[in-house]
Amino acid sequence: MEFGKKHVLIWGSIFLLLVGLVLAVRQLYVMFAVLALLAPVSWFLSRDTLGSLQVRREAPGLMKEGQQQLVRLTVRNTGVRRRYFFTIGDALPDGLEAVGEGDGRTLVPSLANEEDFRFEYVLQAHRRGVFTIGPAVLKHSDLIGMFNFNREIGDIDELVVHPTPVKIPQVWTRVASLRAPERPRRRFRGEGSEFYGTRPFVPGDDLRRVDWNATARRGQLVVREYERAEATDATIVLDLEARVHRGEGDDATIERAVKLAASVAAQLLDRGSSVGLVAVGGERYNVAPSASPQQTPKLMDALARVQADSEEPFRSTIAEYLPYIPDGGMAVIISPRLDDEPLRISAALHDRGLTVTWMVVEALQSPRPGEAEAHQLAARLADRGVDAWTVAAGRELSLSMRRARRGG
Repeated sequence: MEFGKKHVLIWGSIFLLLVGLVLAVRQLYVMFAVLALLAPVSWFLSRDTLGSLQVRREAPGLMKEGQQQLVRLTVRNTGVRRRYFFTIGDALPDGLEAVGEGDGRTLVPSLANEEDFRFEYVLQAHRRGVFTIGPAVLKHSDLIGMFNFNREIGDIDELVVHPTPVKIPQVWTRVASLRAPERPRRRFRGEGSEFYGTRPFVPGDDLRRVDWNATARRGQLVVREYERAEATDATIVLDLEARVHRGEGDDATIERAVKLAASVAAQLLDRGSSVGLVAVGGERYNVAPSASPQQTPKLMDALARVQADSEEPFRSTIAEYLPYIPDGGMAVIISPRLDDEPLRISAALHDRGLTVTWMVVEALQSPRPGEAEAHQLAARLADRGVDAWTVAAGRELSLSMRRARRGG
């Protein structure tokens, strides 16, 4: 469009000039001058339109993956003249998207001196991470649409997007015949959801727990008692060694590993476990074990920031942080590696008296030369007493998890 307009002005001006010279018509000279000056005059009048504008943003600092929230932009004209026909929007990185009409951009038809214009758009976070919103982008075209003016203005806001846990199969090791955890756990009578037994009613008992069938048989009020189990301490260990991770976007092994870690943490915390995190990459995002209500946001904030950028071997990370994993607890290792390291690492954890759960995160790409298939590695781990899982690529997380069986 701009290419055509420029040619019309150039060749139109030349044509009028030539015809005016041939016919000696003064009006054609005037038309030539007007047409020739139209572009520079339009540029001159429009060049300062964006210069006197200021923008303020109100944006969330924290979101969850998949969540939508409003962002408000306020633009003010601090100049003397009224400003006409410009657009305003935000520069957004990959992983954030402005949804809805206009895709996060709107036209401001007119803005007087010291007048404010407010614009809201819906921001959706598609992926966990730490993102920047902004700067705001102002765009304006001159009166005849030949020249475009862009200006980036305003502050840059940081947005932390936490991973959103999903419901996954129970990661606790169970005995098939009893459907109970293999590791013994202490029991606490009173509060809980697992039936313990019955006893005579005493003043102060909740009437909702009266067992009316037993009351009818015994001729006195009888109440049900429940118990809760003290869950095992657990430490989630993320393998962030750069060379073993593969893929891009949502199908990258690091993204699926983080999603899995968030889901495991939510499940264990909901069960009452004390959960910690070991995540050592270019930065250290470790979280000390705890079962407090504040542990969930701490874990999710750390998982929002981790990157697969460690140059150190994963076995070195395990060796360094092994003393900090609570004795007799559970170590949940989440890793995409398909070499023999998991066998050696799990043996070292077993020697420490830890219960080991190893989750192999598969990549969409085929294994590299010398690497095993994920299910083969998981079976070898299961043969050594490790509760091993495979997490297939390209599928919903809850449907992609499979517990490995012993090779024999």
